[in-house]
Amino acid sequence: MRVLFVIHELALNGAVTALLAEVRALAAAGEQVTVLAPAVTGSAAALREEFLAAGAAVVARAAAAEHDVAVGCTVFAAEALGKLAGHLPLVWWIHEGQVGVEHVIARPMMRQVLGQVDRLVFPSRGTVERVWAGLLAGLPPGRVEVIPALVPPPIAGPAVVKAAGQVRVLCVGSLYPRKRQADLIAAVAALGPGTPVECVLAGEQVLLEPAAESLIAAHAHRFVLPGGLPPAAVQALYRSADIFALPSADESMPIAPLEAASYGVPVVLSDLDCYAGVWRHGVNALLHPVGDVELLAWSLRMLIDSPGLRARLAAAGRTVAERFGPARTTALFACVLAEVAAGWSARRPGAG
Repeated sequence: MRVLFVIHELALNGAVTALLAEVRALAAAGEQVTVLAPAVTGSAAALREEFLAAGAAVVARAAAAEHDVAVGCTVFAAEALGKLAGHLPLVWWIHEGQVGVEHVIARPMMRQVLGQVDRLVFPSRGTVERVWAGLLAGLPPGRVEVIPALVPPPIAGPAVVKAAGQVRVLCVGSLYPRKRQADLIAAVAALGPGTPVECVLAGEQVLLEPAAESLIAAHAHRFVLPGGLPPAAVQALYRSADIFALPSADESMPIAPLEAASYGVPVVLSDLDCYAGVWRHGVNALLHPVGDVELLAWSLRMLIDSPGLRARLAAAGRTVAERFGPARTTALFACVLAEVAAGWSARRPGAG
């Protein structure tokens, strides 16, 4: 099968991480994969090389006639999918939560694309039933699929060195208000002066609030901001981390907590609808209401003070990550692509 993936940018984010993993799996299975993306420069050039190494062609233009199915990645692929409608079977792989809903509601053209695509793919049942339900209610049965993000098994390798006795809290994701890293910074800064903690915020700094920058400056020994990192460098951080934290205000099912859990790192998350049925407070994670810095700090303190709790949540979290393994996810995605391609062929004039 000739699969065309369409994405609005190649950047160090969760959507591209998920795309790269799926491309690797499909190419390894013998499918012909093309990624349509804007011209890339800087750090994105290295990502382009990763896609090429995975077996995909990376192009700035593509002809519909040269492919069997097109997959739009993220809500921002709507315009490209609209142009392909009627020429190819279409899958819209949506990675956004409430921010994506609001983006679609504000743009009638995007709402039209919802009805044009053959299949909509979301990463979690909670995202479908609790976040996107209003927009999906009028679609025909069978139009929506839940396919978990593909989380590769952990890879052995070196860990980023840390000071003896230091507890490392890791957050992975671009730094901007929706991810609410400012809450994590405030929580870490609020821990007692004798607390042996280091907080690593790995991700491109898009926008960090002035108050958070002031806290970092006042507690410089506690914070490390390495910027956006390639996957291998992030994996080395997972191997060294003691706690993973992501206090986002909105997600659809982020990959970073699952990756961290696969490396045996306990996770602390904001309590979002997309996590329903996956992350459970006190069972496989610690959850706190969005914006509750005091409870986030309490969660960190509990895990810092209790290696036993860290170990218990880490073991349970690893079990969660295993549900997102490549075999199941790849099979589900390949099945959807085959079904929409077959359905398209059957509907074309002269078929059968």
